[in-house]
Amino acid sequence: MRTKLFLAFIVIILAALLSTIVFALMIIKDFDNYVSSIRDDQIHWITVSIEGAYDEGSWDSQVLSESIHWAMMLGLDIKILDVQGKEVLPSHHYIASLSPSMKHRMEELFHMHTDINHPYTEFPIYAKSDKIGTLMSRSFQKKDLAEKEAIFKGRVSHFLYIYLLIAGAGTILTGLLLTQYLSKPVMSLKKASEKIANGDFSVRIASESSDEVGDLARTFNKMAESLQKEEELRKHLMSNVAHELRTPLTIMKTHVEAMADGIVMDTRKGLDNIEVEIERLIALVKGIEDITAAEASFFVKGEAAQINLRDFLSGLVEDLAPSFQSRGLYVKIANDAELVVTTDVEKLERVLINILSNALKFTDHGGVSIDYSIENKRIFIEVRDTGRGIPESELPLIFNRFYRPERSGAEGLGLGLAIVKELVEVMGGEITVKSTVGAGSRFRVSLPFGV
Repeated sequence: MRTKLFLAFIVIILAALLSTIVFALMIIKDFDNYVSSIRDDQIHWITVSIEGAYDEGSWDSQVLSESIHWAMMLGLDIKILDVQGKEVLPSHHYIASLSPSMKHRMEELFHMHTDINHPYTEFPIYAKSDKIGTLMSRSFQKKDLAEKEAIFKGRVSHFLYIYLLIAGAGTILTGLLLTQYLSKPVMSLKKASEKIANGDFSVRIASESSDEVGDLARTFNKMAESLQKEEELRKHLMSNVAHELRTPLTIMKTHVEAMADGIVMDTRKGLDNIEVEIERLIALVKGIEDITAAEASFFVKGEAAQINLRDFLSGLVEDLAPSFQSRGLYVKIANDAELVVTTDVEKLERVLINILSNALKFTDHGGVSIDYSIENKRIFIEVRDTGRGIPESELPLIFNRFYRPERSGAEGLGLGLAIVKELVEVMGGEITVKSTVGAGSRFRVSLPFGV
């Protein structure tokens, strides 16, 4: 990645330098075009003046002298030829006729005695659409103008070379520094990813910046933290599973050996004890099956159906009532309003059964009530119990897979609420919980009104 970033900077640098060179060449070209256009205008003025000196086959020497004078003042060395190619008024004759002071002034402006190497340019002279001669023109070496042109072009070239040197070196150095700066967090992320791939979930990345790279680092840290917790919970699960399996198996083995040795004479009682332990094993296996189903993408969006929520909840309460009554607890619906909704019935039933079963497990007196309503096009189903409650420090953990507080003394794998949360999220909803130790808990499920 570092090489690609550096090459990208080099491409940008080359593009910038190329554009600068093109820009400088365009400036010089525009300057030359500007000078050329001024010279063309001057030639046009002189040509018009010369054409005005011709009248009915004869030339006005006075007007021609003035034309030659203005041409020289503009820095032009000109010759005026007639149609036979003969020079009408040689310019050196005009120069010889100048006063000494005028000659001195002209010498100050131009290199009058310097040989001019470039050739003349021809321009036709017309009078009433008839060609009457030819204007031969070329530039004197005008001192000031030549110096200014040279200075301008020299400065442009000088600026270009300095810019190329400074910009090139500066941008290359900046590119190297930026490449290091940008690639450093990515390289740190790569090394951290390799550590996680090797099983080290304790690695974290410094996330000091607030840009996308910083967000990526923070997201990575959250992922690593989640993986670390999952790994700890997995180890805890394996320990729990081993313990939960060992206990009933040991008890059953003891009862079988006792009955085989004749220590336990009441076979019926021994079989009843074995049956209890088998039920415990079945419950453990069912919990493992539930989480396996979740990992196998069991929690996908299912078919939605229209139901009367009151009748649906009444059916659940009727099915679970014997379990509550056997412990001297009540389970009831705190609302009698009819509410027809469209939802995934199978998942909703699984969610509520898990919540109610969890409430039954941790409620010693009183009971459970179920309420429901609709607000802002969302369904709210709330399960309130009068159980033991959940400490505030444990509320963020209860939806984690395999989480089971040791102080609860409850059996199981700690999967029920984790499955509930996943099901609710698949249905496009959310679940929240409020709880007070010794006063009970309140689980609130929010779902879209229609799916």
